[in-house]
Amino acid sequence: MTKKKSHEEEIRRGVEELRRSGISVDDVSPAVVARLREQLGRGRETDLALVFLLGRVADNAAAEALTALEKGAAADKDLQREIRRSLYKLAQKGIRPPASESAGKAVPRPILTMAPEAEGYCSSVDGGGGRLIWIARPQAGSGLQLLQGMVSDRQGLVQVGGALIRRKELRRMAEDIRKNHGITMISVPWEYADRMLYEGFDKAKAAGRTDLEQFPSLRAIFNPAKPKSLPHPVYGRLDAQATRAGAWRELSRRLLDEPEFRPWILDEDWMKGYLGQAEQAQESRLVLNQLQKEERFAAIIREAVREIFFGEQRQLFQRRMEDMAFYLLESRREEQARLALAVAVQLEEGAPGPLDISFLTGWMQKSLAFYLGQTKQKAAEETSLIVKP
Repeated sequence: MTKKKSHEEEIRRGVEELRRSGISVDDVSPAVVARLREQLGRGRETDLALVFLLGRVADNAAAEALTALEKGAAADKDLQREIRRSLYKLAQKGIRPPASESAGKAVPRPILTMAPEAEGYCSSVDGGGGRLIWIARPQAGSGLQLLQGMVSDRQGLVQVGGALIRRKELRRMAEDIRKNHGITMISVPWEYADRMLYEGFDKAKAAGRTDLEQFPSLRAIFNPAKPKSLPHPVYGRLDAQATRAGAWRELSRRLLDEPEFRPWILDEDWMKGYLGQAEQAQESRLVLNQLQKEERFAAIIREAVREIFFGEQRQLFQRRMEDMAFYLLESRREEQARLALAVAVQLEEGAPGPLDISFLTGWMQKSLAFYLGQTKQKAAEETSLIVKP
């Protein structure tokens, strides 16, 4: 059992214990906050459950309770993380704990801070793992300061630029992308957009890229500090464990029918080792009938799914699916968003489980068929006797 699963089991047991104690664990009204605070200190599992439940109450009282609890939870790192996760969920709903007066007096506010009205935008993930990211900040009397970048999850930050534009120009840019590419720029927390750009720059710099020197100065206009490590914003909108109820493994293949997933083909360098195996399975004289060919091909697919998706690149694919879950949710496709997040959660666990995940199987089959088709076409062109003019 993974550490994350163990943590979630603790929360689940704590919630059940609170339920047996007469606590209405499904109540998300502000009135329940005082009752929840009374239960703090009973035990580790119930404290984790209480923090989780407080994160669902969209009220300042819940944020204040979590902040007070955080000050005394220094010795329990898991409890601290759960508190920060719940505070983040509340922040996504516009609920933030009030800043303490002493803290405000001791540390003067910096002149350059990320304004509350800062905005983040992100495209869907393309077939190669790229995303277009924008951060916009209103400038008094002069429109918007825009930072935009293309981030590849394999190469890091590919392109970056900054400009001062009018809001109607930003809307026009978004509309052009929608019309020309069928992609909607969705709203994301600016903190997450900033972190993607920052991590992309670090990856590109580590790979030896030297043409992105302007990024630090462009970003400093928005946020000169290192971004905080926060949970993916989708977990503040969807219950990760609830997405895996029912036949999600089988139903996940429906994602491949969504327009954004249709161009998804795995990179060729990931597929090379399996192309030869697939060609041998199709051409081998040892295979006696079509059923045996299909069984052998299915075995190759299962092995490829396990080694590619759950190997060294596992976190890369997990992030892709988390980003797409958020994108689908913002695009008003909640059912598809839940399926995408269910796949992401399984990827995080590090093993495919006993049954096929039909989305991953279908993605692998599509990729393998694409490259096999290219190989056959190339071979046909090389052996053709027709002279081209």
